[in-house]
Amino acid sequence: MSIQNSIEFNTPQEVGNYFYVKADEKSSKEEGSIELRGFIKMDEIGGDYAGLWLKLELEDGQLAFVDTKHVGSHDWAEYRIKLPYSKKIKEIAYGGILAGVGKVWFDKFQLYKDGKPMYNLRRIAPKKAQLDTSYLNGSGITNIQINANNITNLAIVGQVWGFLKYHHPYAGSGEVNWDGELFKILVNTRNCNNLRELSHALEAYIDSLPKVKTCDNCKMPSASEVLMAPDFGDLFTGKTLSASLTNKLRYIQQNKSDKQNYWVKKEPSLGYPLFVNEKSYDQMLLPDTGYRLLSLFRYWSIINYYSPYRNITEKHWNQVLKDFIPQFVAARNAEEYTLATLKLIATIKDTHANIFNNYPTLESIKGKYRVPFRSEFVENKLIVSGYRTDTLAIQDKVKIGDIIVSINGERIEKLVKKYLPITPASNYDTQLRDLPWNYLMRSNDEEMQFVVKRDGKVIKLNIPTLKGKSTYTSPEQKEKGAYYLINDQIGYVNAGRYLNSELALMEKMFAKTKGIIVDLREYPSDFMPYTFASYIKSFKSMFLKWSAVDYSNPGTFVITDSAYSGPSKNGESYNGKVVVIVNSDTQSQGEFTTMALQSSPNVSVIGSQTAGADGEVTTIVLPGGIYNRISSKGVFYPDNSPTQGTGVKIDFIVKPTIKGIIDRKDELLERAVSGISEIK
Repeated sequence: MSIQNSIEFNTPQEVGNYFYVKADEKSSKEEGSIELRGFIKMDEIGGDYAGLWLKLELEDGQLAFVDTKHVGSHDWAEYRIKLPYSKKIKEIAYGGILAGVGKVWFDKFQLYKDGKPMYNLRRIAPKKAQLDTSYLNGSGITNIQINANNITNLAIVGQVWGFLKYHHPYAGSGEVNWDGELFKILVNTRNCNNLRELSHALEAYIDSLPKVKTCDNCKMPSASEVLMAPDFGDLFTGKTLSASLTNKLRYIQQNKSDKQNYWVKKEPSLGYPLFVNEKSYDQMLLPDTGYRLLSLFRYWSIINYYSPYRNITEKHWNQVLKDFIPQFVAARNAEEYTLATLKLIATIKDTHANIFNNYPTLESIKGKYRVPFRSEFVENKLIVSGYRTDTLAIQDKVKIGDIIVSINGERIEKLVKKYLPITPASNYDTQLRDLPWNYLMRSNDEEMQFVVKRDGKVIKLNIPTLKGKSTYTSPEQKEKGAYYLINDQIGYVNAGRYLNSELALMEKMFAKTKGIIVDLREYPSDFMPYTFASYIKSFKSMFLKWSAVDYSNPGTFVITDSAYSGPSKNGESYNGKVVVIVNSDTQSQGEFTTMALQSSPNVSVIGSQTAGADGEVTTIVLPGGIYNRISSKGVFYPDNSPTQGTGVKIDFIVKPTIKGIIDRKDELLERAVSGISEIK
């Protein structure tokens, strides 16, 4: 069974075949492999990746999954991936995926068992949710009046629709287009003048669904296990819906079975949620009113039931829903819809969360040109901190340490206030980190006007812009390796270049030092928590806890696992001082690595607040082809103190100064060196 016709993708999506494995295709031995072979042609794949994927589901529900990830441009070639065979295989799924930008073609996919083609497979029919095209050209809902009554009604409709999606077995079966059901509910409730009428309409709709069977073995985790309890908004307050409707919703909630939900899958190895079957409706640059509400309700429901950090939003998540209904309804064009979506994403305070894949509408808002220098906020001032090209002209015109007062006639303070609401990040420091790159240094004009302060003088500059993402690495940066000796007493490791394969050589180089500096201001090039940490740590201990959703009780989060690091089995641990440098560029794996290292008593952490976004990431797609991500597992210290938003624990706060930038000093590195040098 194979995909024999060439399929072309130019928007992020997935194609696949699903098969039952018949008895005569099975082997009694647990050996061998299942292999997928397929041809791929790629054209300028970027932003993420394109590739093959292969998934095996066993009789006990366990999953095995593997995929390939490719970028760039490549002519037709055969690619192969394989998984170990199991005699308990029940289903096989395979296909191709484009998760980034560019174009990809797939052809001639074929499954093999130990090198022999598999023919006797029975295709699994696609779910009705995939096949239903009833609302493909629009929801039919184009005009909704915004008033207090309608906002209240729409918020409750969104809450009920999302609740049913993840709790009612019919909604989660894949046998119904649940997006389309929202449009039916909206039509049925649009003329409700009060909560009594709304309750009656919603109850009538629920009564039309297949009845939920009583679940004799359904149970909630004990209170001691629960880290965050579910929040059902207005559904069970007793103040909004009728008692009859409330009781029916409660029955559905209490009798939710453990069956897999079509709209959310549990990632096989790490357990975070995958929202794999949501439709992108990428042909709709400006979805109609119904689809815009679908976008809002889809995102709100996913966060409400599957975000480990739902409880740290600046406003209560239920209030966020009500606040954004007018914005999504009122969006008049693709730009306003995109900005409303970005503002919504920003409310969850998650540096992992953003619109990605160079979404065209957002890129046009940001600007297609950039100035040829870098800037960053230092001592609450926006300063020039480096160059993006090696042209002498820009270095003669713009000086390191110039304080930028205004851009295109607008003062920096005003620009910061303007762009903060559309700059998703876990904390203010990280928002300031992202503002220059995303907005302040960009324009759709070929020239930008700057006013800067230099040596007490105010200077006006007209700066030509450049198209694309120009970067410049200084000769000094190129010469320095992943690790080296600062002097005979202190070793230095740049996590952005270090590879675990170099650990043994590095240990020899640093054998006689009294201290090591680990610089985590760049994203790690390799996974260090269990390798490098074992080199510097003399005992085994927990350094992190994870929380994850209880899939039987959406919205409930429990501690699921812990992470430990300890000494290497093949040698003595390093007993000198270790200083870890962090700042707002220390994010995700960098923060995870910091937590692993600082669990050793010989480690201290210096720098400033980190990005506050650790743990696994999952993707959400919204109507209009808007792809975004969220943190999908909670990350906590062993004492349950959080890292999301706050970042890692820091022993000594050290920040750059404007004078240090002008003098080309790395003040954080200097502080780390002095801290080790003072050791007797």
